[in-house]
Amino acid sequence: MTAPRHADEARDIAAQVFDRLADPEATAADTGIPAAPHISLRDPLWEDLSLSSGCPGVSLAFTGRTTPGPDDAARAHAYLVRAMRATAATAHAPGGIYTGPGAVAFAVLLAHRATGGYRSALGRLDDHQRRLVRRALPEVRDTPATTNGEFEVVRGMSGIGRYLLARREQCEEELRLVLTYLTQMAHGDITHRGHRVPRWWTWAAPKLGQEAEMPDGHLNLGLSHGVAGPLALLSLAWQQGAVVDGQREAIEQLVGLLEQWAYDSPAGPLWPQHLTLEDWQGGPESAPPRQRPSWCYGAPGISRAVQLAGFALGNAEWLDLAHRSLLPFLTTDPDSWSIDNSNLCHGWSGMMHLLAVLNESIADKRLTDLADDMAARTLAQFHPHYRFGFRATLTNAPQGDIPAFLEGAAGTALALDAYAHGRTTTDWDMALLVA
Repeated sequence: MTAPRHADEARDIAAQVFDRLADPEATAADTGIPAAPHISLRDPLWEDLSLSSGCPGVSLAFTGRTTPGPDDAARAHAYLVRAMRATAATAHAPGGIYTGPGAVAFAVLLAHRATGGYRSALGRLDDHQRRLVRRALPEVRDTPATTNGEFEVVRGMSGIGRYLLARREQCEEELRLVLTYLTQMAHGDITHRGHRVPRWWTWAAPKLGQEAEMPDGHLNLGLSHGVAGPLALLSLAWQQGAVVDGQREAIEQLVGLLEQWAYDSPAGPLWPQHLTLEDWQGGPESAPPRQRPSWCYGAPGISRAVQLAGFALGNAEWLDLAHRSLLPFLTTDPDSWSIDNSNLCHGWSGMMHLLAVLNESIADKRLTDLADDMAARTLAQFHPHYRFGFRATLTNAPQGDIPAFLEGAAGTALALDAYAHGRTTTDWDMALLVA
């Protein structure tokens, strides 16, 4: 196998970033926006109990890298200790794997896999996740859900289900409850404003502040907050032999929905981020979706969910759809993709990693070359004078020194590390539901 074109530089830059994240106290203190340190943001830039932007997520930099350094176990432990102290000191509402004890559970799981330790802590966190499912599993209703947070990857049962699948031996019964819930959600439609729509329809807008634009709610198709997340989990579970009644049909229904709404552009299929009721009435050919490739929305995130479904049920047409959905990237200029950062969620490193993951079974030389180009674009965003090497682009704010996993330096470094060593799926990207 040919080595990645930028492997040496990627390995070096990733190692530099890992070293800059060594101390949790300094990392937390130095998180901010240098050009506007007192700017007021809706969400905090650092939260001790966040997989996206806090201790659990940054700990993955030291438990998820390919070749751990001699100090990495201690570095990860320092982050986990701070996270577990925060867990003990704070009351938490039910949440997914990106906030609260669920985030700590995922981080401790990776630490256990990396070191063999943390058995008692992991047992306690397993128990928390089991009780959370028993207490907070949503109902399957005949009306739109209040929020995507009931079923999605980031806040909901798809993310929790991925943890339970990784801990299947300890959490089998609760895993089956989650799979049954998601399977039932995929079956049948509901009536909303006089129209038949999927059960995945929610009253919430995709983002805060968009409520007036979407008074009838929306259907989210993305991997992070939409129907591609449940599809990925149901498919991964099927591949691992975790199957409930109706699961095959649920996978078929979900892929059918994504097939229906794949806009057939001359270069290949494109997916919209979400659908309003007006979009639903207009049909899939009403307007081409805006192309902004990412893990969270559109391809290649949705592409991976469809590919996983194809693997699960042995469906060659779905595997072909996943491949064809990547072809528009080969005929458009990456400078037109509206990507302005290096992060995993919707940046160059996320594109790089997802392309490598998808191409492992496709083996399209053009996609290999494109992943190399994404690596070069990621590396070009590194500047030694930045506190963590990479800065994050924030909504309505200047760039910030953000060490985060999902939208900051830790995740970017993990993706570069995986690229440099020719790895595709890893333990840390279970949190993305791509593996």
